[in-house]
Amino acid sequence: MTKTVAEIAESLGAEVVGDGSRRISGVASLERAGADEIAFIDKPERVEVALQSAAGCLVVPSGVTSDAKPLIQAANPKLAFVRAIQLFQSPRSSVPGVHPTAVVGDGVSLGDGVRIGPFAVIEAGVRIGAGTDVGPGVYVGARCVIGAACALHPHAVLYADVTLGDRVAVHAGAVLGSDGFGYVVEDGVYHKFPQIGRLEVGDDVDIGANTTIDRGALDATVIERGAKIDNLVQIAHNVTVGEHAALSAQVGVAGSSTVEARAVLAGQVGVADHVTIGEGAIVGAQGGVPTGKKIRPKQIVWGTPARPLSEFKAQFAAASRLPKWKAELDELRAKVAEIDALRTQVAELDGLRARVADVDDLQARVAELDALRTKAAEVDALRTRLAELERRIAQAPALPPTQL
Repeated sequence: MTKTVAEIAESLGAEVVGDGSRRISGVASLERAGADEIAFIDKPERVEVALQSAAGCLVVPSGVTSDAKPLIQAANPKLAFVRAIQLFQSPRSSVPGVHPTAVVGDGVSLGDGVRIGPFAVIEAGVRIGAGTDVGPGVYVGARCVIGAACALHPHAVLYADVTLGDRVAVHAGAVLGSDGFGYVVEDGVYHKFPQIGRLEVGDDVDIGANTTIDRGALDATVIERGAKIDNLVQIAHNVTVGEHAALSAQVGVAGSSTVEARAVLAGQVGVADHVTIGEGAIVGAQGGVPTGKKIRPKQIVWGTPARPLSEFKAQFAAASRLPKWKAELDELRAKVAEIDALRTQVAELDGLRARVADVDDLQARVAELDALRTKAAEVDALRTRLAELERRIAQAPALPPTQL
């Protein structure tokens, strides 16, 4: 099947720049596209690289022009390319009808064009809308209601009383409507709380491979219109996922939480019970939202516990610098230790100086004492001489009066 560039643009509601008569037979990535294939770019700055590719036609942002090859201008090039892919997809090859190995219970209602694949089991009272494809090995429990144009891929399981809207895709190994994790504890023993609620899935919902969505405990677990759920996601009982919300791989949402419309949970996000993720909010990869927390509409949060992105980035940046700061701190501690050692030495030196000063003072006092001793000796000598003189005077003969 081939289409002209002009035919493709008309189907996309887009504008052609260049030769609209070139014929295109398929779609491919920019790196692998050939001369008869169409590729896309979503940023004008990539146009030079794209024009050098072998692609026969490019879907580009509005305003991008070139004479090098035909272009299709679109306000949203990626979405336009998605629709171009759909133009070239082959129609479903399955033949409507019930395979001989399938088991169909009493009172089952099948719409026009329904296919029931090999070894599928459809329990009593199930209703399946027109054009729905039930793949090999699928199990559909009693009283389930499945809308039109749905696709249940191999080995998907729907427990009893699950409702799917129109155009719902349930990929291989997904389990819908299983019991929630509900127990009552008494004296350390867990007693099961019967899970008697429902699971309601709206129109245009995609549910990835090996994803599990539990039924409500008493009421309903609800997945609203247009929600997109990746592989390996766990959604617990009584959860509501709003319209066009997106849950990436390995997300876990605990019971009675609400993910509002157009919210995004990135890979491996954990949402505890009774949480509300506001409309349009984003929880970054591996984020953890604690019990009862409310994320405001359009808020972007990251980390565990989840916090505003700017705050998370600042804390993460600080944490990444911890090894450098630790090395600097160790260096400062070593310098402080050196300074403390020097202070100790200075204190010891001051003590020695004080002792030297004391010695100097003692020496000065000794010198003064020696001087006093010298003077005392001189006094003693004078006293001795005076005594000698007094003795001589006493021993001298008296002079005659006339000599006086």
